[in-house]
Amino acid sequence: MQALHAGRGRRKLSVIEMEINEHAIYKRCKEHDPGKYVAIVSQSSGYAKLCCYAVKKLNENEIVTSYENICVALWRMFPKCEKFHLTGFEDMPDTDYMEKLIKLRSTPKNQGYLDGGNVGTHDKSLRHPWKLTRKGQLYAQEAENIFSGTVVTPEIRKNDDIDDRKLRLNNTFNNLWESDLYIQFDKNEIPDSIDELLVCATFDMLYSPKRFKDDFKKKLSKFESNLNAFEKDTSDNRIDKTRKFLAWIKKEVQKFD
Repeated sequence: MQALHAGRGRRKLSVIEMEINEHAIYKRCKEHDPGKYVAIVSQSSGYAKLCCYAVKKLNENEIVTSYENICVALWRMFPKCEKFHLTGFEDMPDTDYMEKLIKLRSTPKNQGYLDGGNVGTHDKSLRHPWKLTRKGQLYAQEAENIFSGTVVTPEIRKNDDIDDRKLRLNNTFNNLWESDLYIQFDKNEIPDSIDELLVCATFDMLYSPKRFKDDFKKKLSKFESNLNAFEKDTSDNRIDKTRKFLAWIKKEVQKFD
């Protein structure tokens, strides 16, 4: 494992190779009550709240809040979270989802619960630790209140009584619908302009200047295909709204040329 520690003076990071069981994260970040953290992630922004809680715990234990350290902390404390392990392999972490949670959805242009990190900087020595924003602090405290018993654990949201087709629709588009840009569009508060980073955050894409156009086209095509499929067998007014949103964002991206 690559452990990242803060250097003296300037707050930069240095890499030290070690086994995971030798790291302070392994010793200080133990698994929490599964009943509580599974309930948290079943609620709105639940995974984001666990992410912020992990940053808070690392800070309290004086462990640098690098991307790598946050991933390990999430895996150590919440291993039974469905999106933190590979499908079909409950003992193998899925850092792909964690990366989106830390680097994409956390940004001020999306959900705004983390700041820092210097995303896009390949030199680890130039990166800064991730920090909780005010929103992130509130998210972390919400999770801590549940783990400490200060607040009653919420009931796990069950979908047994939801039509299967509507459930699949929600699962497919929920991240898009919860993005700041879609919410603005839905409220008719359309921004004057957007950029590639905002599009990536909205579409849950990792940002690469060289691959942006191709990645966007693939993601847009997939969304459009899913809309066509759902439109045939379910009635939901969000389908038409989503189609209009995709048409609008497609035109906006064409302006980037």
